[in-house]
Amino acid sequence: MRRALAPLAPLTRLRPGWYLLAALVVYALVATVQWRTTAAALRDARMIEAGAASGEGAAPAAPARSAAVESGLWFPVPGARIPNDDEHLPGAERAYRAGVAEGFTFWPESSGVPIVHGTPVIAAGSGEVIRVDTGYVEPPPAEWEALLARVEGGADDTDLDLLRGRQVWLRLDDGRVLRYGHLASVRSGLSVGQRVQRGRVIGTIGNSGTPDGVAGRSGNARLHFELRVDDSYFGAGLAPDEVRLAATSLFTGP
Repeated sequence: MRRALAPLAPLTRLRPGWYLLAALVVYALVATVQWRTTAAALRDARMIEAGAASGEGAAPAAPARSAAVESGLWFPVPGARIPNDDEHLPGAERAYRAGVAEGFTFWPESSGVPIVHGTPVIAAGSGEVIRVDTGYVEPPPAEWEALLARVEGGADDTDLDLLRGRQVWLRLDDGRVLRYGHLASVRSGLSVGQRVQRGRVIGTIGNSGTPDGVAGRSGNARLHFELRVDDSYFGAGLAPDEVRLAATSLFTGP
């Protein structure tokens, strides 16, 4: 007959030397796992470092954060360019009122894009609406003629305001002010205190505040676009070529 095997001795009856042996085995296993993990990490780090040096295999860079302040203005008429006619630049002579233009005039002949009555106008920068002429009415012909006679020797701020017709003003986030003049209409719902984002349509091109507008005709549509810097205007005191050079940095958008 086969003899039954004796039951294994309980762990509590193991010899003290066996505890030491078991502890050494566990330690060896843990150390091996840690060594392999560390070796793999070092290998990956060397590969990334080598790839970065050669320009291959480098980890992608984190996306850059957007600037807190917009870097430049967009053209108020999408696709337009800096007017190529000196008469349409800030500082151009306005003999009929013994003064100068204080903004850009975007005409179809010099702006590079079709400009007609009703062409959309956009916010050139993000900011707050501080003026919107929703209820603008052209002056009667007699008042208009009196205004033109009055400004022959020079126009004050009130006269200039009338000559710009229907307007929208935006205060940019950096404190500068944009003035849009000769508008045919303003966007429905646009109101003072409202914030608008760059590129948002704010109105349409027209000829308000001009002889054609007063007479009820739709021809000779144009946009007066003015950038106020403190108490002056962009381009003040500059020659036409200097205005164009400065404007290449001013306008950065479509």
